[in-house]
Amino acid sequence: MKSNLIVAAVLAATAASCAQEPTPSSGADQGEQAQATQEPTSTAPPAASSALVIGAGAAAGSDDWAVGDTIPSGRSGVPNIEILEVKENGSGEACGEGKTATLAYKAMKANGEVLDPGSRPFTFRVGSGQAIVGWDKVVARMRVGDSFVILMPEALAYPGRGNLKFEMKLLSVR
Repeated sequence: MKSNLIVAAVLAATAASCAQEPTPSSGADQGEQAQATQEPTSTAPPAASSALVIGAGAAAGSDDWAVGDTIPSGRSGVPNIEILEVKENGSGEACGEGKTATLAYKAMKANGEVLDPGSRPFTFRVGSGQAIVGWDKVVARMRVGDSFVILMPEALAYPGRGNLKFEMKLLSVR
């Protein structure tokens, strides 16, 4: 737990130097996506939410993530989280909230400048506020093995510090 707090503090500190939810293409309709709930802002790394906006993966009839898929922000006026690159699609059920997830990650400014290389995996309880709101939204929808690069709106990470990119891979769920 202490190491998780240290990782969260390092991520928060590196993000401060910055100037600036659904399961993969599950086929949920946009009406269901609009019902995503708002979550309080946290100063810890990101968390997950509800519906996935149908993207290229869903259009092909697949449960896999695809570039251009989005995860609803769940907040009025806040852009959705966008999948920029898919490195690997995992398998099994989505993590969901309330479970303990271990995630490999790298945090970057929107321009790609590395803020936190994520030298150690980060473990947290999804939906508990132990991570930034955006991570709760994303990880709740990930399956073990899912690996991608996302663009996170600043309102779901560190408001006033600009949008961030995260390279993330879900290593385990318990």
